Amino acid sequence: METIDLTLAPPRRWSDELGGIRWLPRIIDKARAALAGRLGSYLYGQSPGDENLLRILGTDYPTFTLIVKAAPDDASILAELEARFPEGVARARRWTSRPLPLPFRPLTWMLDFDDGYIDGPLAPVRKPIQALYNVVAGMLRAVRKNAAKEVL
Repeated sequence: METIDLTLAPPRRWSDELGGIRWLPRIIDKARAALAGRLGSYLYGQSPGDENLLRILGTDYPTFTLIVKAAPDDASILAELEARFPEGVARARRWTSRPLPLPFRPLTWMLDFDDGYIDGPLAPVRKPIQALYNVVAGMLRAVRKNAAKEVL
């Protein structure tokens, strides 16, 4: 299992797909980093975006985390999800095929900007925006139970 160190580099983009499922590579990176103790300021267990995908798939953080922990690579994770949650995988593929709902677009722009995937004239304000994001992430950690904690 290849682990990404999220204290040094961002997870894959929210728009990256695995097996036709948007967001799946990102949550895999975050699960691997959490298992390795290298999550940095990212949320895993409290992230509304991750939680949304897991709900669509028909699973939860503990189950997903154990699947990631046991799998040597992305393809094995996808195969296990397809075996355990075929209807959920089909739902996630349908969700991916639709345009992103309008309320999520500012969030995804913020993720891309914070992770450094987009630059442009706002690059000089990245640090203050990251500081704001870290405050919001800290609040989410404080108020939302870490649903993955029992298996990390």
